[in-house]
Amino acid sequence: MKTGSEAYCAKTAAYVGLLIDICYFGLLVHCQLKPAIRVRLNRGIFEQASSIVAGLVEYEVPRIQIPNSQQCFTEGCVQIHSFRMTSFRLPRSISFQPSPPNQFALRVTDFDFFVTGQLSGTIQVLLQIPVAGSVYVSGRGISVTAYLDLQKTFGDEPYLRFLSCELDHGFVDTRVENMGIFTDTVNSKYRGTMSDQSRSQLEQAICANMNRLAQQHFSTRLTRLPNQISAKELVELLITENEALTKTNSTTLLKRNRRAASDDYYDDLESSPSSSSSKRTTPTPKQISFSTQNTEEPGSFKINRSDVKNFFNVERLSHIMIDLTLLDAYSTMTEFTVGMDGAVTTTKTPGSPPFDPPFPFRLPEAEQIRQAEIVISNYTLNSLLYQAHRTNSLLFHVDSKTPGVGGTLKTTCSLDEVCISDQIEEVGQKYPDRSFELIVRTTKAPTVRIEKDNLYLELSGRCLFFLEGTRQKVGVIPFDSLARIQMQTENSLVKGQMKILRLTFENSVDFFGLTASDLDGFRATIQTALENLMNKFMMRGISLNTKSLKVPLKFSSAHMSLERDVIILQANVDLFNSLYANQG
Repeated sequence: MKTGSEAYCAKTAAYVGLLIDICYFGLLVHCQLKPAIRVRLNRGIFEQASSIVAGLVEYEVPRIQIPNSQQCFTEGCVQIHSFRMTSFRLPRSISFQPSPPNQFALRVTDFDFFVTGQLSGTIQVLLQIPVAGSVYVSGRGISVTAYLDLQKTFGDEPYLRFLSCELDHGFVDTRVENMGIFTDTVNSKYRGTMSDQSRSQLEQAICANMNRLAQQHFSTRLTRLPNQISAKELVELLITENEALTKTNSTTLLKRNRRAASDDYYDDLESSPSSSSSKRTTPTPKQISFSTQNTEEPGSFKINRSDVKNFFNVERLSHIMIDLTLLDAYSTMTEFTVGMDGAVTTTKTPGSPPFDPPFPFRLPEAEQIRQAEIVISNYTLNSLLYQAHRTNSLLFHVDSKTPGVGGTLKTTCSLDEVCISDQIEEVGQKYPDRSFELIVRTTKAPTVRIEKDNLYLELSGRCLFFLEGTRQKVGVIPFDSLARIQMQTENSLVKGQMKILRLTFENSVDFFGLTASDLDGFRATIQTALENLMNKFMMRGISLNTKSLKVPLKFSSAHMSLERDVIILQANVDLFNSLYANQG
């Protein structure tokens, strides 16, 4: 019987053991891989892969190098060499398909072959007698199945690992000829043994050849897939060579684009003092030439790529990287899915976003209309916006040449024009016949929330007003906003409509001595103008330009859709050109 002290110790040990178990379980859950991006490969990809593998197998199998071997009987041993495949019937089918739970199955079904070889050695009857002859190996209805899975090296490079391979159907028959008086004896006594050994030897040769093909033609290409992509590349997916954006002569906007590319230029501008509320008279600085004429024709709306890049300089996102490291994989009989990290980092400064990746992250039940699907969670999108904000990368620039709104930045205008002094007379009184230039910066990380066909963007920032072409700051308007963007893809064009659900000016506004309430009419005008501008642009459609992506895959017919908490990018893939283009 235990004493009180012993019982107490036993209960304490049990309690501590329970705590350890709970902590261990919690550690396992915490350390579980949590991908935030998933890529699903559908049937069309594997149909192309099967066609490529079929061509490789049909070319390579007849040229298989079968190694020399030795076969021993009770009476002695012979060496078999000089194998040559003299005939080969093409397989009835060759397929490369996904196989549950997380593998690929390579099947070569129903082929025939005939192999000849030479033998030499000695047989002990009463004396050792040298023998020589021919070996004939025939295979009928042979099928081979190999299983592979997706792995990665210590350097996070993906490759196909060969798991197993066997001849699982068909008959192999081996016989000898031209051995003189020993021919019938060897065939009658050892034909079964020779056939079994030949089957094993051919299985090794065929499987080794299939492994070599998998590594040479697939694994070496997989290593070219990037393990990270910059946010800049993703943005350029929407603006580079986009059909919805007209071309322009870049030399006419060279000075403007150079300024848009300079972080220091805008940083210096923001740090300059505002003159709108000062009672002191400020001398007018020397101006850089500009035009305030509104060149838009009635009913027309054109934006060129330089306009977009002047509004937002994508180079500011080049340091923000999205991690594409493979974390997991699973498959069904018709599709193969991989999970990628999806974490967002920056090379400028260390720090992680305050978000948790989705877990479990399951693919939505979306209609499969393309061969490949990339599903990006809002965790990755919000992490990207967070890193862009904390590194001062979210900066937008508007001037008199910005389509749709540039003309309204004039401080004074005629009766048949619209300008900022229509709402705020103080602007025209203090700065007649001028134009404003705006810089918009975020004051906290923007966030997105995704529902089916709708994306909600919450954005808070400061809009800084300058006399265009100068460093003279005339006002600052802090704001908070929420917008809903409806999106859908029509004929490879992303179209949509934006509605600003909330736009408020903060009380800390510093604009010609006016309060946030005084600027309410101006705020309403800006809200309407922004909605009209974005809706005109989105009605034209944005062509998804997959050519700008720096990945060794040839995409086409891109399609984008929104589901709860995810963006789905779908595309067809030209697998042959992705694997073999530019290999010379």
